[in-house]
Amino acid sequence: MKKKYFGTDGIRGEFNSFPITQSFIFKLALAISRSKKNIKKVIIGRDTRISGQIIEDFLYSGFKSMNVQCHFMGIVSTPILSFYTKKDSYDYGLMISASHNPYYDNGIKIFKKNGEKLNDKEELEIESILEKIQDDVPLLKNLKKKIKKNLSHYDKFLKQKFSKLKNIKLKVLIDCANGSLSDFGPKFFRDIGAELITYGCNPNGKNINKLCGATFPERLSKLTQKNKVDIGISFDGDADRVIICDENGKILDGDLMLAVISKFQDQLFKNNYRSIVSTKMCSLSFRDFINISGLKLHVADVGDKNVIEKMKKTKSPLGGEPSGHIVFSENGFCGDGLLT
Repeated sequence: MKKKYFGTDGIRGEFNSFPITQSFIFKLALAISRSKKNIKKVIIGRDTRISGQIIEDFLYSGFKSMNVQCHFMGIVSTPILSFYTKKDSYDYGLMISASHNPYYDNGIKIFKKNGEKLNDKEELEIESILEKIQDDVPLLKNLKKKIKKNLSHYDKFLKQKFSKLKNIKLKVLIDCANGSLSDFGPKFFRDIGAELITYGCNPNGKNINKLCGATFPERLSKLTQKNKVDIGISFDGDADRVIICDENGKILDGDLMLAVISKFQDQLFKNNYRSIVSTKMCSLSFRDFINISGLKLHVADVGDKNVIEKMKKTKSPLGGEPSGHIVFSENGFCGDGLLT
């Protein structure tokens, strides 16, 4: 059965045009609330788009009418939302974002209690419930929100990865696409000792992904060379993806990122699960490198959902695509640009 509203990564479209309308989003909250028994609490995050807070209110009104408790994280990255959905055992986590799209688009990504995105079957079930809903949309005023903004556990989770590297003496350029990492990203890099140059870290609600971020790798390459830094790093609007270039401005593809991570993070491959997942698009040189490294390569069809499915089947802790979308099993099989 073909999905009607969910695309490859949640529901997405232009704000105030179907399906990103008050009525649809309100009914989506009702459908999510009715998708399982005993739905008690959800957590909601958003990126920097001007429409994010409005959509947040639409969702809140739907969940509140179903007596589902809502906590709000404000502006956070998609992987941060996934992390806390799992850590604090929320029934669902909802991320309001249209990823790398321009500001006038928005969308909703839905995560389960284990921090993973819905699978096709679960999305179809929610769509089926939603289609039957006839409820009128109430306008709930004076919504009192419970804010959950302490990111210390995620911060600690990341910094443990750098525990052997004290005071990294690197000159780093980051471009946060005027998106969800505009505040947290620079602070993290400074905390681990990097000398930092920032771009795209001044969101105004309308400049997310505008001529900046991961969708403009040529810009990253030029800025890296211009500022004579050791490495250039560019995120997309919700920071589940990253583009990296070396000191010469050469863009590193997903094959090379996977190779570097697998070499550096050997502790990932514990309990004898010494395997990694990429797609049929990965290069022969990457395949040779993984073989020489003593890891087993599992090849999936193109698409992050296919990579994740193969990771689960083979119990592989790491997977990704040449396009640069890297997935870690330890963070709910969610792509995480900052962790990458």
